Amino acid sequence: MRSFRSIAAACVLLAAAPAAAEIYRWTDEQGREHFTQDLGQVPPQHRSQAVERTLEAPRPDRVNTYTSARPPAARAPSGADPFAGKTAHRIPVERAGTSMIVGARINNALMVPFVVDTGATDVSLPRWAAEQLGLDPAASGRTREYVTANGVIEEAVVMLGSVDLGGARVENVPASISSSMDVGLLGLSFFNHFTYHVDAAEGVLTLVPNDLAESGHIRGGRSEAQWRSEYLGLRSRLERVEDEAQRTNRNQSRKLDHLDEQKSETLRQLEALEAEADQARVPMAWRE
Repeated sequence: MRSFRSIAAACVLLAAAPAAAEIYRWTDEQGREHFTQDLGQVPPQHRSQAVERTLEAPRPDRVNTYTSARPPAARAPSGADPFAGKTAHRIPVERAGTSMIVGARINNALMVPFVVDTGATDVSLPRWAAEQLGLDPAASGRTREYVTANGVIEEAVVMLGSVDLGGARVENVPASISSSMDVGLLGLSFFNHFTYHVDAAEGVLTLVPNDLAESGHIRGGRSEAQWRSEYLGLRSRLERVEDEAQRTNRNQSRKLDHLDEQKSETLRQLEALEAEADQARVPMAWRE
């Protein structure tokens, strides 16, 4: 698998829902990467390659979510041209069932397919992309719990140097590394920096930079509510471990040792979060 020089997506809506979970990928004679959900759209000479490189599109039960009363990323008002007089980035999107797929360049090096998901907390990067970019999931020492329809999952957290979507560029973007998806999720740690509008009929996503980072309303790609959620999650985890340790019989040494390891790991996670917050100059009030 090599770096993409461009993404020419050709995802189409399929009648059968189960089939919509597969995305075929192939490289043409010019070295360009292509994606489609219809194998019939793949040139005959490339179909065997496409079948071998089939990707699994993320289903709704895999989407990590975050709920806020006032998410920083704002949907633009409807109208003829809500962005008149402003710098706007218009990015073509391709439909994959009910999802929208775009290609974003990560760290100025690798084009990666993403599902647009403004309900996801962070950008979620497929593990294969992290490996190509040389990102070590263990380097930051940070993991985060994400809520999915199938329950809570824990994924490594890294900091991306940059995410560029059609010229809409954000630096220092928090992201998780997913081992379960071959296509990423483009979430709030990117979209928090923009006002957005989706024209489903034309297949265009419009992004206009906002001033939330400059004004200090978001730090390190996250809002105050999101930073508070980060700290609350780890502190709640620590409380659960300590409560269980107190209820555990002192004769159960093996279980107590395991709980002690969990406590040490959670404290280490809090230290790593503090370091990330310090780097992003997060106010102390946001860490409560």
